[in-house]
Formats: sequence, structure tokens, C-alpha cells
Amino acid sequence: MQHLTLRYVMKKKADQILEQAFSGLKLQDDANAERVASLLDQFGLRWTVSKQPLFLQDGTETPFVGVVRDDTQTVFTTCKDSYVPYQNSELAELLIRIADKGGYKIHGGGMFKGGAKVYAQLESGNIIKSIGKNKDKVVGYTTGINSHDGTRALRWGATNITISCQNTFNAASKELSNSIRHTNNLHSKVDEYLKEIGFAIEQEKSIFERFIKLSEIPVKQTHIAKIVQNVTGVDIMMDEYEAEGKYSGYNINRSKELLECVAVEMEQKGETMWGLFSGVTNYTTHKMPVPKREGARLESKYIGKATKIDNRVLSLINSLYKN
Repeated sequence: MQHLTLRYVMKKKADQILEQAFSGLKLQDDANAERVASLLDQFGLRWTVSKQPLFLQDGTETPFVGVVRDDTQTVFTTCKDSYVPYQNSELAELLIRIADKGGYKIHGGGMFKGGAKVYAQLESGNIIKSIGKNKDKVVGYTTGINSHDGTRALRWGATNITISCQNTFNAASKELSNSIRHTNNLHSKVDEYLKEIGFAIEQEKSIFERFIKLSEIPVKQTHIAKIVQNVTGVDIMMDEYEAEGKYSGYNINRSKELLECVAVEMEQKGETMWGLFSGVTNYTTHKMPVPKREGARLESKYIGKATKIDNRVLSLINSLYKN
């Protein structure tokens, strides 16, 4: 890939420019066009990407293309021509179609890294109005995520937010983590999923039932120790002198921050598995270190390290109370 430059196609005629302004709104259902346009405008996603050919400096065309944001001419990535872009408008229409089938409503959306990754959210009808000691409200969401930089497939699945502290958790179980690669059968697979949206709604309900169960199970010190070690690698059952000789100061500080979050959440929510899990999501939402760039913390919760930790911890907590 050395010495490759991106040669942009010739400027389009006036009518082609107008056509591009509305490209990506060529939908499976024209009735959704206005709703899609409104969603895109609301969340700053009213732009398209295109594949543009790559050439060597001597003018020789290569088998590679650049994926380009058309309005800013930002090159997100280079790839083979077999890569199939999934436009922001298509993601918006996907969420709208899910909304119509599931009785959801549009909640939010946005982008990371200048549009390299985009997301949109629906609020589902699944709500827990009173859970735990402080009677938390938990709201369910469906989140759709797409990348234009080749780093992530099209994905969508369930999310919940605990209103008391705005902790966010993305459920990435096999049933709810729908992932489709950017290949020629992308659109047909999306259609297949939409036929089974009712199943996904039921799976989200099962996750909420699991949360209620967690709020009824007392937590033990050994449970907390296992979770802290799983997240930070530090065994808090060691005495401080022994721990300082085995672990880095960085890891010890992370374990202390996590324990503080767990203590705060259990004080509010009760000394239960729900309080323990809420402590972890509080840590990954507010305290866990993330890269120093705009939107990095939210990106981590939706598609990065934080959501992986949340899911891993939920699986571990489930195994702990069953044993």
C-alpha cells in the first residue's frame, strides 16, 4: 500500500450534485424517507460515504478503494472493492423499521471519530420501574452501530440505562448481538433479522427478569473479590504489603476506584448482586480510563472495552449465584 494516493472522481454536474444530496435516502420503503431524513438531521448524520478508486503515483489503478465521507472528503479506510458500505440512512431506516415492529420510539444518535463510527438508539417498551433498595428505574433501548472505517461490522442489540446514575449496559449475548459484515449479502441478512424482531424483544425481557433476580440475591465478600480481580487483575483478599509487591500501582489504583464505585452503588441499591453489578457499570461508565479524545467514554460503553467488561461481569455474576 506504499505510495498510494487517492484520486477523486471528476466533479459532478449540477443535477448529480443535487442527487448526491439526497443519496442514501433510496429506501426499501419510500414512506420512511421523511422520518429517516429527520432522524439524520437531528443527530448530524445527513451525509453519505462512497468507494473511490486508488491509484499508484504513475496512474496505475490498484485493486483497492478508499471509503470516503462525501461531504468532507475524509478518507476513513482503504479496502478491497468487495467491501459494501452501509449508509447512515440505511442504519436509520433499520432502526425505524425495528421501531415500527416493536413499538419503540427514537431516542438518540451520533458519531465517533468524525463519522468513522455512527450509532442510533430506540427506546423500547421494556421498563423496570422499581428495582433494588432505592427503587431504581431501568429503561431498555435498542442500539444500532455501524462503522465506515472497516473496524466493525453492522451491529445492533439491547441496551439498558439505570436512571439513578445514568449507568449504561450493552447486552451482547448471542441472541441480542446481531452482527453483519460489510459484504454483498448484508442487506438480505438485515431483512432476515427483521422477520424475527419479536424474538429479540422477548430476549430483552429475559435480561430484565435477570436484573430483578440479581436484586434479590445477597452479595458476599468473595463475590466482590472475584469481580474486582476479573476487572482489574488485583486480588483484594491479599494484605496491602503483599499486593504492592505483586501488582503495579496503576492496577491497584484501578481496583480501589472499582471498590469505591461498588460501595457507593451497594449503599444505594442494597448489598445484592444488583448492587455489585451496578458498581461495575458505574465504574466503566464514569471512572475507567479511556483515550483522551472527544466521545471516547461513550464509545467505550457502546463498542469498546467498557461494554466487554460489563458483559463479562454479568456472565460471571450469573455463574456465582448459581453455584
